[in-house]
Amino acid sequence: MSKAFTDEETPVPGGPEALPPRERDLTITRAGLARLRAELAELSAAGPSEIGARRARVLVQVLKSVYVHEPSLVDGRIGFGTTVTVEDANGRRTAYEIVGPDEVAPARRQISIASPVARALLGKRAGDSVVLRRPRGDIEVTVVSVTVALGDGPGPASTTGASE
Repeated sequence: MSKAFTDEETPVPGGPEALPPRERDLTITRAGLARLRAELAELSAAGPSEIGARRARVLVQVLKSVYVHEPSLVDGRIGFGTTVTVEDANGRRTAYEIVGPDEVAPARRQISIASPVARALLGKRAGDSVVLRRPRGDIEVTVVSVTVALGDGPGPASTTGASE
């Protein structure tokens, strides 16, 4: 490929800098920070591999550019580090934990504070109706409860529910 078609500012995937530099530090939960540190330790203990080395470089960069933001439940409103349970018109309930972008884990229903679903939920309380814009279509839900997350996926520690 001609040099004219390359961008010298773009990090090489296997190069020493795996992520572009961040303009600012990003939030992370205490549990998310612990998981990333544990993953880095596991990679170090596993021995050398090309994929492991790349992931380790990414983790080192991420760990240098995050800060722990403690979750809090202010006036029962959804915010960073809270878990929210919503219910759709068919009575199906779904819980989401709102976390930093570096700790998103869809299988644990942990979503980024910057995601469209989280942005729609932020500031709402139990009993509020919200339209969630999702790739598979918009859905109207009612907030059933808001809790301070324990840190390993949706689960209560301190609760504010519609019935309280």
